[in-house]
Amino acid sequence: MRRTLRQEGLVDQHRLERLRVAVVDEGAGSSELGAAIGQLAGQLGISGLTYDFLICLGDSCVPLTDTPYTRVQILDNGVRITSDVNSRSGSPSDLQEPGLCTIGSALAWQEVLRRTGVALPVEVPKKYITVNLRIDPSNLPYSEEPGDVLRIVGPGGDAIPFRSSSRDDGTGHTVLSARIDEGTELADSILGLIKLESSESDKSEPPAEIELMIPQCEGDVTGSVTVAGVGGLGSWAMHTVAMGIANSGGDGSGLSIHLVDPDTEVEVHNLNRQVLYTADDLGMPKAEVSARRISEILPVAEVRAYVDALGIAHLDGLMNPDGIIQNEVDDEEEMEIDFIEGFDDFAGISGDLLEALNSTDAVLSGVDNLRSRSVLSAISSHLGVPMINAGARGFVGSFDVFLGDQTCMVCRYGTQAVSQYRPMSCQEDGEVPFSAIVTSTALFGALEGLALISALCSGGSSLSDWPSLIIWSGWSNSFNCHEDHGFGPFKQAFLARGSHSEHLAELLFDAEVIA
Repeated sequence: MRRTLRQEGLVDQHRLERLRVAVVDEGAGSSELGAAIGQLAGQLGISGLTYDFLICLGDSCVPLTDTPYTRVQILDNGVRITSDVNSRSGSPSDLQEPGLCTIGSALAWQEVLRRTGVALPVEVPKKYITVNLRIDPSNLPYSEEPGDVLRIVGPGGDAIPFRSSSRDDGTGHTVLSARIDEGTELADSILGLIKLESSESDKSEPPAEIELMIPQCEGDVTGSVTVAGVGGLGSWAMHTVAMGIANSGGDGSGLSIHLVDPDTEVEVHNLNRQVLYTADDLGMPKAEVSARRISEILPVAEVRAYVDALGIAHLDGLMNPDGIIQNEVDDEEEMEIDFIEGFDDFAGISGDLLEALNSTDAVLSGVDNLRSRSVLSAISSHLGVPMINAGARGFVGSFDVFLGDQTCMVCRYGTQAVSQYRPMSCQEDGEVPFSAIVTSTALFGALEGLALISALCSGGSSLSDWPSLIIWSGWSNSFNCHEDHGFGPFKQAFLARGSHSEHLAELLFDAEVIA
């Protein structure tokens, strides 16, 4: 049976399953924070009554013990992770409290993972074993290749594919090499006995001291948003928005949410890091399930689902409403158009979705590759609306705010932002495999949701008050923030080729970049 949880590429799964964590709550932390801590514990698979680590909520006192601990506190406008026993919590707005609690919970659990030695020292996207059989083929039928007359068979009787190579050492021997992937009984029986650790494994990680601050806001959240992708990031972002509005007494009045996701079904591997789905939703389209879940929380909001992928067709439909795809292409076969979302069926793009884009006040990106993010950046730049973007893989992640025409994906990240189109996947068969864990997806999804609240909120702050770029390393549990919203190392070079939407569109449609 194929294993679907990619958490194992980041943590020692056996140690994680044995980990015992106690939550200290003397009523000095909000109930929202306690619930967020419990929710992530369930997705990580942690339980136990005795403890190897303490998470102290709010202003709860730290017990007299040698057990390592961290304190997680929600501030007026941010989150604190600290070992300072004298630090004190604040009073966030009801609108922001759920999202801040999610961020605080993610950071607290990250402290647990890294300081208990559960976190691996590096990411391990794939694990497999290789079996080599050196044979003397001299007694095989004349002129027959080993692969024609021999099989390598596993414990269950199934044939294991192999390749053969001749040894150039005068023996005439041939080596048969078979690769056995994680998720099979044979591979797991061996891999379960092998542990990857740092050569300094006895060195304890120092406690993280974190204060992540965001602009405080409260008021009515109204307007229209287009959300591209409701997977790991998008589901947590919309959970943050919906729970924040409900927590402040709102019902979604005046809010239009357009959820766009091409996944036709929720899968088992989604459940350990995507908050809007349960086992009852397996096999159903993500956009439709997430729309129903948000509507349950915000019954008055207009929530629409599109089982679709925002792509170049939609960008061209916005920029050239009288004729789709004005750019001439000399050789469509060389463009590998199968990799461009929506490019192969422009006649089928949704007029309703184009109308929704034309009226949107913000674009939120939860997509899985840089090229798709660049398409969204071009769309938001053309519309003159902000784009909220994030990406998380393993124990690293980043968050971006792009305001109007100040900068764009290619100005900030270079041409790789339009050429990296292969979907990144947490599954074994992904083109660009990586490990995924709920601490990073919850953290950055909640940041996106809080930023969207600021973008649509009637009072307090706006996105211009946010950092333009936030980078996180989970191995040290630390942040690096950039404040300049015009930030982009490649900005001047690309602005000479037109506005952000223009030079993005030029690069996105450029056959040489796509090929």
